[in-house]
Amino acid sequence: MLAVFLPLFLAVSIAMMGLGIIAPILPLYVREFGAGGAALGAVFAAFSISRFALGPIVGMLSDRIGRKKLIVGGLAIYALVSLLYVVAQNLWQLGLFRLLHGAGSIMVTPIAQAYVGDLTPEGREGRITNVFYASMFAGMALGPLFGGYLVAQGSFSTPFFAMGALSVIALLGVVFWVPDDVSKRPPDVPRTLPNLRAAFGAPAVLGIVVYFASRGLWRQSFNSFWPLLADHYGHAEASIGLVLTGYLVGEGIFQIPFGYLADRFRRLPQIALGGLLSPIPMLLVPFVPGLWGVVLLSVFMGVTSALGRASILAIRTQLGRSYGMGTLAGVQNSAFAVGQMLGPIAAGVTFDLAGVAAPMYLGGAMGIVGAVLAIGFLAGGASVWRRRRPVRKQAPLRLDGEP
Repeated sequence: MLAVFLPLFLAVSIAMMGLGIIAPILPLYVREFGAGGAALGAVFAAFSISRFALGPIVGMLSDRIGRKKLIVGGLAIYALVSLLYVVAQNLWQLGLFRLLHGAGSIMVTPIAQAYVGDLTPEGREGRITNVFYASMFAGMALGPLFGGYLVAQGSFSTPFFAMGALSVIALLGVVFWVPDDVSKRPPDVPRTLPNLRAAFGAPAVLGIVVYFASRGLWRQSFNSFWPLLADHYGHAEASIGLVLTGYLVGEGIFQIPFGYLADRFRRLPQIALGGLLSPIPMLLVPFVPGLWGVVLLSVFMGVTSALGRASILAIRTQLGRSYGMGTLAGVQNSAFAVGQMLGPIAAGVTFDLAGVAAPMYLGGAMGIVGAVLAIGFLAGGASVWRRRRPVRKQAPLRLDGEP
């Protein structure tokens, strides 16, 4: 199993490093085209529009034809779009390239998650799924540091070329070292056909949707408008990357131990604690002009996010055995994309109306509200979680982490 997981984890980590490289400079790059707050939010939202529209479709397709083909196609799009960003001439082109970038993204991370879920034994969903996420965050954590440095040493174009090069490396790694998932499926693990209608009838699935949609909203609000708040306080591009890296480092370090907790203890309290605490730093960021104070808040945001996510990902992996692993991974990422799509637009409007700090207040408040709603849905499905035997086409065993 390690021979399958290791090259996949490394390839996804390298691809995520490429995405992370452009994260700290993309808002500033878009502003170079004369974008105001609303236009900036719209360009960022384009990435999520295609992720939202294609998530369940691509996920169900992977359940039918296999994962590797789609991952390779997504990484090829990553490499192409990195060059397109550099040759963009106006905001409309940037928006179109962001749409294409989102399409490539939905073919990589959720499908890789489904690949991992296919091979995960029962009772180990928390630890294995979260090892994958930790490898992904490791790449993304390094990216912003390199991105800020590359701009300081070169130009706004340099990080995009770096993203393209890393995408090509990841693509070659998948082609040559990641086995075809159909041939590697254990003989006693049948491929579950997608069942989207049944999935949306399960309270746990609705809780996952609400959790990730609200999380996408407040996280993307922070990613899109923290660089502008940092510029307002006089921080350099490298400092902006440091704050984004702090969040990812907090997630990456704690994702694995929290995955073990998700397999050993009840999951709903962990989801509640992490979901409610993680957006709170956004409410405090405008009052902390010092760089290291914001870094600490960002690390706290990452650690608490990891706590909630570890358990909810374990639940998603178990449900995937009933409704289709790729289908639920696609639904999760599509829900996250809804928040990523609406977050920058809403934050951009508040930026134009109320100033540079307003997106932080909006994101923090919406994150708390979303966590409360998600906990309600998950609690409403508690009787299904506690089934002692798997039921075909229904929620499987021990979604609350009980023995």
